[in-house]
Amino acid sequence: MNIFDPCIIKLTKYLFYTGKGGVGKTSVACATAVSLADRGKRVLLISTDPASNLQDVFSMALTDKGVRIPQVPNLFVANLDPVQAAAEYRERVIAPYCGKLPDAVLTHMTEQLSGSCTVEIAAFNEFSHFITDKTVQQGYDHIIFDTAPTGHTLRMLQLPSAWSDFINKSTHGASCLGQLSGLENKKTMYKQAVDTLTDGTQTTLILVTRPETAPFKEAARASGELLTLGMTKQLLVVNGVLTARSDALSSRLYEKQQAAFTAMPECLRALPLWAVPLRSYNVTGLENVRALLHADHVPEGGEILKISHIPTLKDVIDELAEKGKRVIFTMGKGGVGKTTIAAAVAVGLTKRGLKVHLATTDPAAHLKFVLDKTSGISMSHINVKLKNCSDISPKCWIKPGKQA
Repeated sequence: MNIFDPCIIKLTKYLFYTGKGGVGKTSVACATAVSLADRGKRVLLISTDPASNLQDVFSMALTDKGVRIPQVPNLFVANLDPVQAAAEYRERVIAPYCGKLPDAVLTHMTEQLSGSCTVEIAAFNEFSHFITDKTVQQGYDHIIFDTAPTGHTLRMLQLPSAWSDFINKSTHGASCLGQLSGLENKKTMYKQAVDTLTDGTQTTLILVTRPETAPFKEAARASGELLTLGMTKQLLVVNGVLTARSDALSSRLYEKQQAAFTAMPECLRALPLWAVPLRSYNVTGLENVRALLHADHVPEGGEILKISHIPTLKDVIDELAEKGKRVIFTMGKGGVGKTTIAAAVAVGLTKRGLKVHLATTDPAAHLKFVLDKTSGISMSHINVKLKNCSDISPKCWIKPGKQA
């Protein structure tokens, strides 16, 4: 497996990085941008991720207009906020009707424009400008997007001849009708953007994953969905690959990764495959960003943590059981392991004789990959879009999901 080095790969002008939360797509996208800029390419890096940590990566404040990175003169970074963009989009759609329609109707319109469809469309609207604007096109050698459009978004914006027919045929049905209502006057721009995304001479989809079963399955799903929608130029970057082992822990991790590679979905094997070695440091700060893709540029180690005792998860479970906690939430950034921790807590409490129900609000619903029916734990997936909530009354309710 070759080490990922964007400077030796023939890259298109537009690069879209996507992947399951926590796999390191932002880190790899940033390292790509810095590597290309260091080689003299003029690069614009744009994030449309609501949980973007670009400001932490570059240790400076960013805006949605594009900020020059002082230590990398050829690099400009823009941090788009799709949630804020969705609020502005909602205001543009509703504003013409204020004072003309009853308050109840306006309230209903606001509710209809407050779902995830609106956020996706608003994000697409924001970065469509960077794809279609001639001045932006001519100003950069590469434009890199951290977080690609989903298949759902592309289906909505492929702009067939009759929008009403599309809405009727859409698998999402009327759920996106209100969200689509403000797009009529931008058909031309969106068509150009979608045409660019599906043109393999201009755009490459870079699927970032980790050498683990669940991220591989998520990458395969995304690849297949976007492939059917015309994004055929794809490559796979596996982040965090262990290249050496020297003790029992590293050997177990190496074996686990190799097993995941062996079971990798066939559709991923057909893609150009690149690896980013597992690093022992956080990818924040320009020095660490530069080091990520270059083995000969390794930053110095940080301070050693001085603490006499670190409680284990068993200690946490003992305390939860002892204090009789009934509702337990696991929260955190995508990919940090909150579903795994929630499942471990559920199993631990069950072993202590408590009846546990494990529920998830995560759209990816990865609980099914962690536990099965033989665990003795009842489980449910609360689909926020469908607003279906289970009527349950267990002694302990553990809910892994996104932080409110």
